[in-house]
Amino acid sequence: MKFKQILTGLLLATTVMATANVAEAQRRPPGVASLAEMSCQRINGRYQASNEDVPIGFEVFRAVAYLANGPDRIEGDQSVKVACRLAAAGQNATYRSLTLSFGLSDQDSRSSGSTVRLSIYKDGNFYEYRDITSGQKFLWNIDVRGTRSLGLEGTCLRSSPRAVTCPKMYFFEDILE
Repeated sequence: MKFKQILTGLLLATTVMATANVAEAQRRPPGVASLAEMSCQRINGRYQASNEDVPIGFEVFRAVAYLANGPDRIEGDQSVKVACRLAAAGQNATYRSLTLSFGLSDQDSRSSGSTVRLSIYKDGNFYEYRDITSGQKFLWNIDVRGTRSLGLEGTCLRSSPRAVTCPKMYFFEDILE
């Protein structure tokens, strides 16, 4: 009986230590954050944290978030709009850059023939946009120095001939530094 208790205690201690090491390994350095982990406010749709493999252009990427205003889509007649606070009220903005990597899933039949636009707004003012189609992957470095809030808008410019909606946009990197 005593041997079983000791063995159980050792297994429990090993599990706790392994969990602590994984958490430590995933901790970001100070001043680095993920947009998906911030509380972005829904205007029309959501920027939702995710953790799934998504194929794009015959490669597989680990998605950290997606942008959609339906359960799995961007409606053809409504843009997805979210606003993310980068600095608390009364505080100075501390981030210098935002790195976004994104694309449309090869698995979604709506990707074929679709064009989705991602527009960025800094403190409510339009900054830039990127248009993406099936099989494309974008890496976009955005200067956010002095920016207190960031807006993301996803617009279905052209839907697939098979649907009146566009697929949701997946993000593989959304790092603020």
